[in-house]
Amino acid sequence: MALCIVGLANIYSATGGPTGIYVTQIYGIVLGLVAVAICLAIHYRTLADKSHFVYGGIVLLLVYVVFLGVVRGGSRRWIDFGPLNLQPSEFAKAALALVLAKFFAESRRGGVSRNDLLIAGAITVVPLVLIARQPDLGTAVTLVPVLFATAFLAGMPMRIFGILALVGVLVAPVAWRFALQDYQKERISTFLDPSQD
Repeated sequence: MALCIVGLANIYSATGGPTGIYVTQIYGIVLGLVAVAICLAIHYRTLADKSHFVYGGIVLLLVYVVFLGVVRGGSRRWIDFGPLNLQPSEFAKAALALVLAKFFAESRRGGVSRNDLLIAGAITVVPLVLIARQPDLGTAVTLVPVLFATAFLAGMPMRIFGILALVGVLVAPVAWRFALQDYQKERISTFLDPSQD
């Protein structure tokens, strides 16, 4: 709440009073508080037990976005509900974390096997590809740390992290040359050297 108040004060100061942006931010805070109350009322085990439904629902929403989503700024990322726009890719991270946690918990046999990692990778690739098609590479890439963090907590050995990091380093130049668009390269360059912007 302190951060929300500081944010409101900054918006008020930057816009010169109670403008539309300021009022929209208040609505956002109220909606966020309602969401927090709903989340606190649901036991986390209930979410874990239903995680495959949550994951499936998010995947269906992502498929809907790819074909029928609202286009803005050259990207098709939203579902239009009139005054509210839903971006399912933002919920994909939580849904993926839930379904992977349930998968690793059910398949646990003293560690994470190669087959476990392959299945978890396949579970991750589905929303990753759908989000990358929007195109929203930034959000798609955030699913990879969710996979690794969940696998690590489930007992994936550090040597596998090392092997995957090595593969990532070796694949990066190929991806830079053939997979990334110019605007994506520019974003990465600006992130590494902000003075370019």
